[in-house]
Amino acid sequence: MLLNLIYILASGGKIGEAGVGLHVEANENTYEIARWLMKFSHSILKTFGLSGDSVLYVWVYTILVLILAFSIGYVCKWCILGIVRLVSKKVNYELFSLLVSADFFRKLCKIVPPLVFLIFIEFTLSTRVTLALWLTRITWIYVIFTIVIAVNSLVSVIWKHVDSRENTKHLPLNGIAQLVKGIVWIVAVIIVVAILFDKSPGSLLAGLGAFAAVLMLIFKDSILGVVAGVQLSENDSLHVGDWIKVHGTDANGNVTEVSLTSVKIENFDKTVTTVPPYNLISNGFTNYNTMQRSDTRRICRCLMIDADSVVFLTDEMLEKFKKIPLMEDFISEKMAQRASGKVEDVGNSAGLPNGTIDTNLGLFRAYVQMYLSSNKYISHKDTCFVSTLEQTGGGIPLQVYAFTNTSSWIDYEAIQDTIFEHLLVIMTQFGLYVFENASGRDEILNGYLETGNRSDILFGLPFPLYKNSLNPVDTGALPKGVNKIRMEDQASS
Repeated sequence: MLLNLIYILASGGKIGEAGVGLHVEANENTYEIARWLMKFSHSILKTFGLSGDSVLYVWVYTILVLILAFSIGYVCKWCILGIVRLVSKKVNYELFSLLVSADFFRKLCKIVPPLVFLIFIEFTLSTRVTLALWLTRITWIYVIFTIVIAVNSLVSVIWKHVDSRENTKHLPLNGIAQLVKGIVWIVAVIIVVAILFDKSPGSLLAGLGAFAAVLMLIFKDSILGVVAGVQLSENDSLHVGDWIKVHGTDANGNVTEVSLTSVKIENFDKTVTTVPPYNLISNGFTNYNTMQRSDTRRICRCLMIDADSVVFLTDEMLEKFKKIPLMEDFISEKMAQRASGKVEDVGNSAGLPNGTIDTNLGLFRAYVQMYLSSNKYISHKDTCFVSTLEQTGGGIPLQVYAFTNTSSWIDYEAIQDTIFEHLLVIMTQFGLYVFENASGRDEILNGYLETGNRSDILFGLPFPLYKNSLNPVDTGALPKGVNKIRMEDQASS
């Protein structure tokens, strides 16, 4: 019934048993103009001796009506757009400015010529000429699509206005506007079909039940997109501008657009990835918006420690390690606690960081914890600890878990680089070394030293190079007697 009412109002017709009448009401002034056009058409045909040809009469009359319709339409458009320009200069209202920028009024003016054409072309229907009937139907179809374009333009403008003013959370509600446009187009198509076949829109709509399955299949993505968009909006899971990473795809960047059927993501390599909204619901995604708003970012990274460089510490070595920054007070207090029989390597009552003075790795853990605690770029309100993970074939992972005091990507990378560059250098003072697989250079150095050559001229010797070598602090030193054996071999030769 609603579609019937819309159709009647649009066409000015009445629904009867034969279908839909395609005519509009005309007043006395219209009749006078129409009579004048008819007389003028007869005069033209009479001049050429063709006054008896009814089809040609319709064509001549139609051409005159077209000229009149476009003339009236041009005058109306000129007047309306002139008024709009004057109003836009004096009225500073965002919604009105958006309507002007979207050419809404210009699109609306396009309805005038076909309406004028319909009013005057009705006078030829009395002869029941097929050409005139089809001209009327085609004109009505043009009117319907012109109205739809204007209405969709209005919907877009209203959405932009609401999105800029009311949608402060930047929720992905653009799909709702697209859904409204889709409904408008569906209604328009039903009315157009009704016009073409001279049927009631209500009867056509009743027959759509047989094609429901086909329509569901055709509009599957749109339906799923609407459902997914509602879920994302309801859960406040996604906003335009969020940094997200979609699981199972290469999408990793900022959301630039959320529509009814797609989510556009501008990746950090400047490429654009498009994924359906329901993929975000079904497969899941990671949203980094909370991290960005917290103004922190997590560091979770490991140093691979060579297991052979982990040794027990002696009192002499501890005295030497006291010269390392941050370590003198820690080692002194831990040695005092050990002397009193109080060993607290975890949850120290004196407030010392977790760590031991039994091994160089345990001591290094305590140093890293104190270094992070004194670092001004580390957030001291969030979790921060240092631990060793399960040993692998690549060494012992020493994990640093902390949060920077900024979420800026460039600053975060710089802070992380500074921390690990410092740790790579300072760890050698604890006698610890990073695990690295042997290279061709290592094989050459090994062969060079096995022949008894001097080690003090070499750079970057791995530890331990020989069995029974000295402690890791004196890395690169050769076992005692190697040079002596080499000198005896040279003397005997």
